[in-house]
Amino acid sequence: MKQAFECPRLLIRNRQDAKENLSIRKKKLKNYNLHWHDCFEIELILSGSAVHELNGKTYNLTPGDIYLLNPTDFHRVKSDGAEVFNIMFSENLLDDELLQKILNVENNIAFHLNKTEFENATALISQMLTEFRNGEDYSEAYIKNLLECLFIILLRRSTFKQQPESDEKTIGVRKALLYIHSHFRDNPTMAEAAKISGFNKNYFSSLFHKTTGQTYKNYLSLLKLEHAKKLVLSSKISVTEICFASGFNSLPNFLRSFKAHFGISPGAMRKNHNPKNE
Repeated sequence: MKQAFECPRLLIRNRQDAKENLSIRKKKLKNYNLHWHDCFEIELILSGSAVHELNGKTYNLTPGDIYLLNPTDFHRVKSDGAEVFNIMFSENLLDDELLQKILNVENNIAFHLNKTEFENATALISQMLTEFRNGEDYSEAYIKNLLECLFIILLRRSTFKQQPESDEKTIGVRKALLYIHSHFRDNPTMAEAAKISGFNKNYFSSLFHKTTGQTYKNYLSLLKLEHAKKLVLSSKISVTEICFASGFNSLPNFLRSFKAHFGISPGAMRKNHNPKNE
């Protein structure tokens, strides 16, 4: 029987200030318990300090720190009022190629900007906030372009796997990959992913392996395992809950797959990460 997954997921459409799955604001941070989102989120620290736990890793935030969360990230924040720029947006606001690069970054996207980067990022977000509030003609296109410039600042500071040159074939696979990254917990079939790509199932299977270096089944399994690892390191929910919350339908299969991939059981990984927890 599947267990209830209690870690809250915040939905951008429930935000009162959201417009077309976009929210931009300057705000004061407070204490936020562990949660995740159905969208991407960027926060830039402007003043004050905070402690941020992202996927089990702790960051002491000061002015100039920036981080980006994708819809599979878990985080919690402790702060007594640090001022930040906050941007929440759905994936349809960005170019597919940029999104794909972000999804292939190897580590958490969280770092300290140098003076020039901080000034540029602050200027970009300030312009975005003005456009968001005023709603002038072409504001959506203007915000989209500014957001892509901000993403480039993030990409320049990130390390990610080299992707093949774009052509009609890889663009189709990239569309499928974006869909898989957003829906992997629902175990989308290869036929569903192939339909998104625009190719038939057999051709898609071959092209997917050539593009990613992995079979569709293995790729999907790795996404679920990485998601499970984030939950193991960032939460106290049971291993059984983590199993089903990550898209696995069998606890024994989950435990075998987890240990085979990471070389350690979920319980042992959690204990090693935080020895104070049993």
